[in-house]
Amino acid sequence: MEARCRIVQSLQTALSAETAPYLLDQEVNEPDPQILSLNAEMVVYDETTTRFLREREVAFVRTGLGLLINSYLIRNALMVAPMNARGCGRMQLNILVLQQNLKNIEEGVDLVRAANYFELFDRGPDAIVDKAKEDAAVMDSDEAQEGAAKDNNKFTYDELKALMELCYSEQLADPERGVASAAKRQMADKLLNLSEYMWQS
Repeated sequence: MEARCRIVQSLQTALSAETAPYLLDQEVNEPDPQILSLNAEMVVYDETTTRFLREREVAFVRTGLGLLINSYLIRNALMVAPMNARGCGRMQLNILVLQQNLKNIEEGVDLVRAANYFELFDRGPDAIVDKAKEDAAVMDSDEAQEGAAKDNNKFTYDELKALMELCYSEQLADPERGVASAAKRQMADKLLNLSEYMWQS
């Protein structure tokens, strides 16, 4: 519980627009300090458990850490708003650094789902709508339905809706009312298209 609470606390700080802004004027080549600190703490937690617990108990403590991080990053994506392309690069770097560290702790872990999610941001609003359309088309087959739960590239309507809002967050935060108003109209159209395809799947 302590390890998981520390993960949530660190990610909450890393996603905060106040402590780690994602509306950037230049590229960021270093992960956030909170992410580096979290990585170091996870290593310490793991070393402690492997020293004092048996193998089966260690496996119990380790299992699910990646799932927790994947879920938290996606379900709380709007915490980083406003975000631009450079800010998304910062997020993707944080995810990569977390994944590299986790591979030494939890067997078979990856953060591909979170990485794929923010990669969709880079591709823009039309790509998000296309993704919903693509998922709706393949869900007709039994094979697709069976594999849907394990698909690291499939997202719920609420997850894609939040990502769409994130795509327009920079314009919506613009002090120029005309820019924000135009963004609201464009976003409303895209969300309507998104909902049409998502409710088919």
